[in-house]
Amino acid sequence: MTEFSTRAVHGPLEPDPGMALPHVAPIQQTTSFTFPSVREGIEAFQGSGTYLYTRKANPTIRALERHVAVLESAPVETPSGSRSVAREIDSLFFTTGMAAISATVLGVGAGGRVVCQGGIYGTTEAMASGLGRFGITVDFAPVGDVGALADVVASGPAPALVYIESPANPLLQVTDIERAAGLAHERGAMLAVDATFATPALERPLAWGADLVLHSTTKFISGHGVVLGGVVSGASELLAAAIEPMRVQFGGSADPFAAWLTHLGLKTLAVRMERHAANADALAVALRAHPRVSRVYRPELDRIPAGQLAAGGPMLSFEVEGGEGAALETIDRFELITLAPTLGNLDTLVQHPWSMSHVVVPEARRLAMGITPGVLRLSVGLEDVDDLRADLERALR
Repeated sequence: MTEFSTRAVHGPLEPDPGMALPHVAPIQQTTSFTFPSVREGIEAFQGSGTYLYTRKANPTIRALERHVAVLESAPVETPSGSRSVAREIDSLFFTTGMAAISATVLGVGAGGRVVCQGGIYGTTEAMASGLGRFGITVDFAPVGDVGALADVVASGPAPALVYIESPANPLLQVTDIERAAGLAHERGAMLAVDATFATPALERPLAWGADLVLHSTTKFISGHGVVLGGVVSGASELLAAAIEPMRVQFGGSADPFAAWLTHLGLKTLAVRMERHAANADALAVALRAHPRVSRVYRPELDRIPAGQLAAGGPMLSFEVEGGEGAALETIDRFELITLAPTLGNLDTLVQHPWSMSHVVVPEARRLAMGITPGVLRLSVGLEDVDDLRADLERALR
């Protein structure tokens, strides 16, 4: 089973040890598990692998984690051949994307130095800026600029972690993951990649040398806008040593029902991302030709090696002529496109990063990132693209 679409629908073909393989994974909505004997209970507490307490592990959550791991380890086809992950890959599911990010940064970077791209998701940027209180030094490098990243990684003490987003939120810059991994590994650091905007359907960073890949499953992986979640994937031993203790001890474990809903959405990921990306490509063409749009932001596939990002993806941003006032008026004139503080749903969503997703970032820093008051961010949905084009045209007119 090598094709991604098949993996998305079926997941791992072998059952979780000791369990049957139901057609749809059941919800085991329980906080704890019972034991037929004291001996088996003691063995469970000592690490026998038996399910014990849902904060530590749960069969419903585990079914989702194993499915994500199958997707993250799928081979990547490139012009020069196939790339695969040699290590045994596992995944850990969290309550939210930020829980997954904070567990990764604290688990790997504790007491050391982290190099983080600036110009990424606003809450991640704000979290990274406050890590000094936990004894973690953070230095920022401009997003998408591997040369600048190399300079920051090389300066100062060796970092424990290099953290990037590709494509980045909200201007969709892409980073050469293989080069970033090489820079990190030369200094003994790990590379973590937030690939929320691409999902495993379009980008699998572990095949390009990344140590960890993260997603807010709230977005395209679940796809329906009804459940929060986050996931971290990487080598099994790394997750067990550095990330899982953060989840257990800091309480980032998700609810079984959230995992079950996410798992249902995951099965349609491949086909959804294909339509999301095709619609986004078509809207980008229309927006580039519009006289009231000064710039369109889309991933520049020609700037990274072929195969790292399979398509431009489901997101695009654009700058409206006239600045903030014109951008906000455009939002209010949409009839089909919905204003919502999220992305990755089945329908098309708009947000104003300057006053919404990145308002937690100081104004001067927003401007330095290239986030101006006239920029709007679109999460392109599955509607008929002609209807979306018409809604954009009407609002911009």
